[in-house]
Amino acid sequence: MRSRRRVLLRAALSVAVVAAVFAGIVPRIASYGSVAAQLARVSGPWAAGLASAALLDVVTTALPWRAVLPRLPFLGALGFTQASTALTTVLPGGAPLGMAISFGLLRRLRVGAGQAGFAVALTGLWSQVLILLYPLAGAALVLGSGQLSASTAVIAGASGAAAAALAVLALAALGSPAAARRLGDAAARGAARLARLTHRRPPDWSGEALVRLRQERLVLLRRRWPALTAATLVNQLSAYLVFELSLRAVGVSLATVPPSEAFLAWAIGRVISSLPLTPGGIGVVELGMIGSLVGFGAPRAHVVAAVLLYRGLIVVPTLVVGAAALLVLRPPRAPAGGRPR
Repeated sequence: MRSRRRVLLRAALSVAVVAAVFAGIVPRIASYGSVAAQLARVSGPWAAGLASAALLDVVTTALPWRAVLPRLPFLGALGFTQASTALTTVLPGGAPLGMAISFGLLRRLRVGAGQAGFAVALTGLWSQVLILLYPLAGAALVLGSGQLSASTAVIAGASGAAAAALAVLALAALGSPAAARRLGDAAARGAARLARLTHRRPPDWSGEALVRLRQERLVLLRRRWPALTAATLVNQLSAYLVFELSLRAVGVSLATVPPSEAFLAWAIGRVISSLPLTPGGIGVVELGMIGSLVGFGAPRAHVVAAVLLYRGLIVVPTLVVGAAALLVLRPPRAPAGGRPR
């Protein structure tokens, strides 16, 4: 009961934050009428390019999972990762919740518990480290033009430091059975909390499963880490391509917002989206990206239009594909008086 109250309170706070951003803050930056006028400028060729980029963003989500689970069918990898992302978009919890959901969906695809846990930890680690490094890379690019503000530099530095700390912890976990056990136990606790929220049985594994598979999976990691890195970059940077096209489609020129500044604004948005602030980072991601671009001197109506267009192209297709995938991945119904097999 207490956990349910916390969930309801968290949901209410998330709704309040989203409402405050879109009803109170964004209209003060640019009226929705002016934003709609900019969106109406998107031509047919630009719309086709945006649709193609959004499709690419959806399709490439399967690539990191195929890198660590080569036997997983492409459609299975695509379906479960879209379903996981869709659920994290409507439920508060951020990246940790997404990892717990991914584990549960992999188990529905009959992936072993230890194998699924290692895959979730590895893809999550690779994804989060790169996400935390993007602001640092963006800041370095912007610094060359002398446009980097002190606050943005602090954000980039803190993000880079977090990436370094995460990488050190991961190396310790991979190099030490005791650290691997603690990591596995933490993941199991997260999965157990998710099971309680969804009224399902808790997982029947612990950190020992990760320890047992550690040596075997280290061999796989040595062989597959280049493919995992490339696949994660392709997947994540496809979202940046959507954002870059969104800016240009609404009339923001390269002279007004060069790619370096666009990349930094996108990178800050990606970091915010991985934090458990609101479901899918809705509201706070948009505010962070808009604030970054306005700080670079971009026209406000154009910026708001581009950010809202980008977020729509990233979120809506995933919700549609993820909802369809959940129907396929749902567990079989138990017969009357029995339990699911």
